[in-house]
Amino acid sequence: MWLITFSLVGVFYFYWNFIRPLNTWKNYGIPYIKGWPLVGNFLKNALKRESFGDAVISMYKAFPNEPYCGSFVFSAPRLLIRDANLLKDIGIKDFDHFTDHTKIFFGDGFDPIFDKNLFSLDGQNWRDMRATLSPAFTGSKMRGIFVLMNECGNQLVNYLNDKIKTENNQKHLELELKDLFTRFTNDIIATTAFGIKVDSLKEPENKFYLMGREVTYFSTFRLFLMNFIPTIMRLLNIGILSKAACGYFRNLVFQTISMRETQKIVRPDMLNILLQTKNGLLKNDDKGDDNGGFAAATEGKVGGKIRKLTDEDVTAQAFIFFLAGFDTVSTAMCFTVYELALNPDIQQRLYSEINDALDGNPNAEVTYETLHRMKYLDMIISESLRKWPPAVFIDRECTKPYRLKTDNGKEIMIPTDMGIVIPIMGIHRDPKYYPNPEKFDPERFSDENKSKINMNAYLPFGVGPRVCIGSRFALMETKILIVHLIINFEVILTSKSTVPPRLSTQSSNMAIENGFNVGLKPRNF
Repeated sequence: MWLITFSLVGVFYFYWNFIRPLNTWKNYGIPYIKGWPLVGNFLKNALKRESFGDAVISMYKAFPNEPYCGSFVFSAPRLLIRDANLLKDIGIKDFDHFTDHTKIFFGDGFDPIFDKNLFSLDGQNWRDMRATLSPAFTGSKMRGIFVLMNECGNQLVNYLNDKIKTENNQKHLELELKDLFTRFTNDIIATTAFGIKVDSLKEPENKFYLMGREVTYFSTFRLFLMNFIPTIMRLLNIGILSKAACGYFRNLVFQTISMRETQKIVRPDMLNILLQTKNGLLKNDDKGDDNGGFAAATEGKVGGKIRKLTDEDVTAQAFIFFLAGFDTVSTAMCFTVYELALNPDIQQRLYSEINDALDGNPNAEVTYETLHRMKYLDMIISESLRKWPPAVFIDRECTKPYRLKTDNGKEIMIPTDMGIVIPIMGIHRDPKYYPNPEKFDPERFSDENKSKINMNAYLPFGVGPRVCIGSRFALMETKILIVHLIINFEVILTSKSTVPPRLSTQSSNMAIENGFNVGLKPRNF
């Protein structure tokens, strides 16, 4: 009897949560992409026959003449927005209706260190935290952090030069960029966000890096369970993040805070800025000269109140900087440098710009002002983020009912709690917005052409007040890496390089099939 009852409950639970939602869009009378139980519109991706990015492009192309359509992320119905004007309405004009992220991948109550970070917070808590942290990411604050980042750039070049000399004096070094750049971004986050200096290139097994890898390794099976049986997972106290690694980072921040406060230590890093915020001493000294570049996100006012941070708050923000910087930024670096290898003429022009800026001396010290005067470098990175956006889609959740109207007279009432999907990868590859979108063409972002770009269709860091708060930080470390790399090495293709590049179907992250394999040829060899 119990077995029959349990089976019936299980069947009903499966139907209610995974079959019933797939009929949602029939009731709205709008075109929709047929979904499958558990995987929604990502069946081919789940079967490793299509990359995540290509899946999003396929969804975007399903109804090319529609401003929006119904879609499914896992079994959750999500309204997919295709029209750039609607994106402006949802992301900026009517932001008050879409202030929060959906809980597609991370639900509340699993990992305290994750629940309190800026990305995860909702409602007024998010508004207050955003208003509190915004002064920490102004151009003037980035200027102070530049020195620490630049040290990591010099550290990278020294490592590569030593490696070439010790490996049979070969004329070029073959390597896979992802591991190299992940270690570089790891060291930058260590020094700028956690206040410690590490060298993950010379000390590949250092604890900070190993804990970083552990905490950023998301178990696909756990992720699946968290989305479909969250209550049981909470009862079992099982989260997606490694508790040992989370504990390591929490203790590291707590110890560093204690040492700095008792010994009156001041260091020009992000942790010091967070401590100023904690003590109510952080001033907004932004004078409008942010030097972030074309892709740098512009924030809108969010109506939050400045608050004092607790040590737990400081830890949570440092932790989300780590998660974003460890993988997302290194991925953007990989695609940019790989495109330079694929396009030697573009690389040569960039080298000439960098060489001129350094007065022909590759050993000259790179300065903050010099870095941000390099227009072609900014054009290259802007185009790389267009063609290979690190986030292939972003989401929003409707927080109060919203009537979505289009230019052709169509409208739909979006209820509270309905999720919205913004398919960045599809929009960035749409020839309506970017002619010949498969071509890597930095000239799109030249002074003569950038005014032609529909800014509602350029979303590398998101849209509206909820854009990535660390865009200037990410752009600056990416530029530092490329300047140090290109002034010292020519990036070339090797027999292992994938040409043309194809997105990997085996990785859940943005990656090229068979890896970012290139060669580095010293310019002064």
